[in-house]
Amino acid sequence: MPDLTEALDLLDLAIASSEGLASAASREGAAEVAAATRRRQDFFSESIVVAIAGGTGSGKSSLLNAIAGENISETSELRPHTNAPLAWVPAADRAIVAMVASLDIEEVVLHDGGPALAIVDLPDLDSVDDRHRTLVESVLPVVDAVVWMFDPIKYHDPSIHDDFLADVTEYEPVFTFVLNKIDRLDEAETEAVVTHLGVILAMDGFRDPNVLPIAANPPGKAPIGVESLVATLNDTLIAKRADRAKVVRDILHAGRQLAADTNVWAGTTDDAYDRIRGSLGDLDELHEVLDALSLEGPLRADIVAASEDAARVDQALLRRAELAAIIAALGVVCADLAHVEIEGVS
Repeated sequence: MPDLTEALDLLDLAIASSEGLASAASREGAAEVAAATRRRQDFFSESIVVAIAGGTGSGKSSLLNAIAGENISETSELRPHTNAPLAWVPAADRAIVAMVASLDIEEVVLHDGGPALAIVDLPDLDSVDDRHRTLVESVLPVVDAVVWMFDPIKYHDPSIHDDFLADVTEYEPVFTFVLNKIDRLDEAETEAVVTHLGVILAMDGFRDPNVLPIAANPPGKAPIGVESLVATLNDTLIAKRADRAKVVRDILHAGRQLAADTNVWAGTTDDAYDRIRGSLGDLDELHEVLDALSLEGPLRADIVAASEDAARVDQALLRRAELAAIIAALGVVCADLAHVEIEGVS
């Protein structure tokens, strides 16, 4: 199964091969699509990247362990415990592994056959170490989801709300807020804290904060609410794949626009080329053939200008054939990525 990187590589090759064949507008448009997609490294992945953030003792590491179903990250009440980030990533997802490396995360644990999740356990944000805040800020723009953890004791800590969360409300669409350790509260207390935390988050500037109550590591019991949290993250994965499908369509459209500029699908290759070659030396006949083939743009101008130079015309037609082959390959890759049959590609 190809990945999005392969489609982008083919689009880049089509752009390079279309020089002197397709219009500048089509080539520039295709280049913009390629550049915009490459800026979103997470699109290359079939997984979602989730950052777990919060203050000291909020239970970030316990949540990672609960989702993983094994002890991945050490837990502690000491301040600060999480001094360096840890990533738990699918071993087969090369794009995610590369993205984690780009964030300078050195401690990486690979997993096989688990959920389509890559989880980054971030350092404690309320630490006196400013590097922790810098890392969290660098992660926010590139992850698919952020699980922000609170505990019932320090959920209203100003060092979290006033000094950080109030400044990152533009990332609200990727935030999921979690109140951990509800096993230490009764039902009424849990409801009260969840409501109060929602009010504080609204004061921070979040328009529609939703708080999920969980207990990632209740003593002697199974985790509470973690399955609901994972279901929420799966909704993010579904949305990401829908967004990713649009990116695949954009890439295919950009390639097809390059093809349309040179009408690479007109007639059989041999028939079209034989007709052009047979009309060289007679401009009127050549224009009639090019009209019949709907051949316009830079390629037509090149052929007309070289109508007395068969070798140069052959070179232009060969480049056109190469472009057709590249775009055909791009169609096959995009069809595989979209899991649908693309018209004209078998």
